[in-house]
Amino acid sequence: MLALYIMRKRILTKLNFLLLLAFSLYLCSTACFTLSDQQGVDNLWRVESKVESIEEGKTTQNDIIKLFGPPSQIINLDNGSVFYYLLQEKKGKGMFLLLFNFKDEKVSYDRAIFFFDNEGILTDYGFSVENIERK
Repeated sequence: MLALYIMRKRILTKLNFLLLLAFSLYLCSTACFTLSDQQGVDNLWRVESKVESIEEGKTTQNDIIKLFGPPSQIINLDNGSVFYYLLQEKKGKGMFLLLFNFKDEKVSYDRAIFFFDNEGILTDYGFSVENIERK
């Protein structure tokens, strides 16, 4: 009877140790993280002093490139061309566990678009409402 009690006690002790070890490994394999990333061109169209010099009917494609740098995309149309500038920002946070993962991510887009006629003169332009803070 005493031998059976001692055997059960050893088994429970080993089981408790294994459970504690498994739980410790689980805790060591969890992680929380945050992310912040920007891709695209610098949103210089948010600098007021640069925007003030833009005039429809006078500003040229070269003027826009000097002010804001090369566009993200140039689109050729039948009656002119379009310069498209884009800055994308991702911000988020998450948690990695063995059986459950979680990630919350927000993507924002800051855009500027400039329309030119066939002679390269600005006819219209606009900026997105969403404004990403410049770094």
